[in-house]
Amino acid sequence: MNMVRTRVIAAIALLAGLGLGCSKGSSGPEPAGSAAPAEAKPSAKGIEAAGNDAAVVELAKKALGCKWGSYGFDSMCPEMKALMESEIIREGKADATFVSFLEDPNEQVRWLGSRALSQRGKAFRNDKALAERIVVVAEGEASKTVAQELGGVVGGIKHADTGLGERIKVMAKGHAVQQMRTSLLARMLFSNGETLYEFVKDIATNDKDAVVRKAAMSAFWTGTPPSRASDSCKMWLGFVDDAADDVAGEAAYLCAFYPQSGGCKAEWDPLLDKIEKRAKDGTIKSTQMASALFYLHRQAGASDAQKKRALAVARAILENRANGGMARGRALELVAEKDPDGKKLLQAMQEDRDVFVKRRAKDLADKASKPADEKAKAPEADKAKADGAKKP
Repeated sequence: MNMVRTRVIAAIALLAGLGLGCSKGSSGPEPAGSAAPAEAKPSAKGIEAAGNDAAVVELAKKALGCKWGSYGFDSMCPEMKALMESEIIREGKADATFVSFLEDPNEQVRWLGSRALSQRGKAFRNDKALAERIVVVAEGEASKTVAQELGGVVGGIKHADTGLGERIKVMAKGHAVQQMRTSLLARMLFSNGETLYEFVKDIATNDKDAVVRKAAMSAFWTGTPPSRASDSCKMWLGFVDDAADDVAGEAAYLCAFYPQSGGCKAEWDPLLDKIEKRAKDGTIKSTQMASALFYLHRQAGASDAQKKRALAVARAILENRANGGMARGRALELVAEKDPDGKKLLQAMQEDRDVFVKRRAKDLADKASKPADEKAKAPEADKAKADGAKKP
């Protein structure tokens, strides 16, 4: 009996050793010496993708050690500068590698690829294959930090050359991440010109998000075709009455400062009318509204009467305490510089109840009180101190 029992145990052990006693669903480890092939790994993507430029990847991996923040890597980090200033990425030479970076699961790698394409890319704009990969990534991008950079890359894609215009328009109108929309709108008009003029104008006029509307409206600063300059000037003037303070302020600034085709000369007088009304109503909250007066006063084409009026409107903003403190402080800068009674006003404004206005008045008064020779000597004194510090 003992001999039979011994043989049974030996047989079971033999079967186990051969793997015949295990079911196919067993999750146990393969026996030593098994000839079963290793499971195939999917192809690497992103920074480790096959075909990436090894020299670019080496620089990029060093840059990944830079300080990371809500706006991406520190642009002054030496390793970051080394990557962005490298000759091997200029003129789109490394576009294919950076597009691969966009497909990396690490948001820092995606941001790095986006920044490089935005600042040094070129080939991707007209290359349909590269552009489509960019659009695919952008459509699903959820990181605000990456979207801020990647949107500008998408905005640089040429619609006519790649056939991706409709997909890009969908993102501009409704991407889930606001930063993608704003950075995309900021560049797409400049890259594609007249064909997108009405599309971007519609978003500037009708979108529900005021931040997006402001970005769309601002896109016309660089994106307006020469033949549509007067149209953009009229559009900006209309937005000065907008209910959103930031939109209204930005519109006034653009209308006053626009340098192309001699500026928005036909709109300057009605612009002054609108700003003056808001100043008296106490509804100016945006510093850009006050900045509009500052730059209009500096316009070479502005008449003496327009400059005098710009100064008077700036004073109206300052004197009506219902206007925002920062806007009043900005208006004070123009008054202090150009108004004959500016110095007296600076003294009075140092007693203003608004903390920002009070502080700005004091800073401007201190600056104005310095003798001219002292102002001229200050840079030389700073330089002498720096030179002395370098000596052993």
